[in-house]
Amino acid sequence: MRKLMTFICSAAIILAGCGSDDKKETSEKTDAAPKEEVKKEEPTEQWWNKEPDYYEASDAGRELTEIENQLMRKPGPLSGDQYDVQKAKKKLDELPKDASKDEIERAILSLIHEDYHEETETFIKFDPSVNVDVSRPDEKTEEPAAKKSHFAILLDASGSMNAKNQNGTRMDEAKDAINSFIETLPGNSTLSIRVYGHKGSSADKDKELSCGATERIYEGGADSAKVTEAMDKLEAKGWTPIGKALSETKSDIPEDAAASIVYVVSDGIETCGSDPVAEAKKLAGEGIQPIINIIGFQVDNEAQTLLKKVAEAGNGEFSYVDSKQELEKYWEEEYQRMMDAWDEWKAEGMKQADEKSEELMNLATETGNSIMDKSELEFKRAEELIAYLEEERKLENAGDVWSRFYDRQTDIWQYGYHTSTDNWQDSYHNGNDVWREFYNEGNAKWTEYYHKTY
Repeated sequence: MRKLMTFICSAAIILAGCGSDDKKETSEKTDAAPKEEVKKEEPTEQWWNKEPDYYEASDAGRELTEIENQLMRKPGPLSGDQYDVQKAKKKLDELPKDASKDEIERAILSLIHEDYHEETETFIKFDPSVNVDVSRPDEKTEEPAAKKSHFAILLDASGSMNAKNQNGTRMDEAKDAINSFIETLPGNSTLSIRVYGHKGSSADKDKELSCGATERIYEGGADSAKVTEAMDKLEAKGWTPIGKALSETKSDIPEDAAASIVYVVSDGIETCGSDPVAEAKKLAGEGIQPIINIIGFQVDNEAQTLLKKVAEAGNGEFSYVDSKQELEKYWEEEYQRMMDAWDEWKAEGMKQADEKSEELMNLATETGNSIMDKSELEFKRAEELIAYLEEERKLENAGDVWSRFYDRQTDIWQYGYHTSTDNWQDSYHNGNDVWREFYNEGNAKWTEYYHKTY
């Protein structure tokens, strides 16, 4: 019995010893084994968190406003005609359930952001100025009053101008008509009167003297009193050197004259052997390019034929008159031509002002409407996608994003509306101002000529 107990006890000690060593060995092995590291995945940037791309405003010339900077953002892949609600929903399914309001807003906007950049650039560079370019009747100057027009009158003082008429001689009637015409000229005009045939007599012995003499008897402003004084002692005497008078009238025209008209008052043909047609062509070819208008005063058929050719060579017109009344009528018609020119200038300027103003107003309206329409379309689509995320995906923050898109749509709509309205108003008022400038100046010049004529 004692032996049995001794065996059991020994066995227990052995077993106990073995268990202890095993545990120790196992522990040592465990301690010696290297610990495995848990690898964490690096977070990747979700597409909805990427920074958007923007267009650069070309030649802006000023700092863009906050809303303008926003509207220069490049459009989303599902904006405009590319919108597909199923594609948009499928893309938004990638949002996590706990997506924040910012993430939801960015995700929707990155998909459906409309393209506003062309309209925004139009408004950034919009110039409501109404610029009208209409050549004034006196052309080469900005202000009609500053224009220096020269009227050169060549008066026939040959012996035939002594012929009697109902109101005196032809010379008397020509002088009266010339004075009446001068009173109608613009105050800034310059005037010269050159006579020919006033020396010697119509006798053969005086032909050389008479044919070789033309004289400028007046040079200055359109002063009828001074012109009357210069012509008072003038008598009709000799031959008719029309060609020589035309050749010498170039020296009567001031160098700074921007326009010139030569009037030849004659009752006959060239009698001194010169070539008035050739002289008219030569004068018309000068830099100033004067217009030579011929007034045939009670001329016969032969004289009419010659004077018509002279007028054509000088790019002018021939007019036959038979009395003082017809001569005065001729001058009145010349003056009426000036009135008509101002009337046409006024009408064309007013027309262009209306057209250009309307063009700018239409551009302002169309641009604003485009921005407003796009903002409403963008908001409508945003509402549809927010409802999907809220009702079907059950994203708890989706409902709170609605107000953000509402505020965004309001800001964009207001920008389009107010900018359009402001530019429309500026274009309208500028057009009216230019219209009134043409109306007032055209009327003033027309009235000035009218009163001088009548």
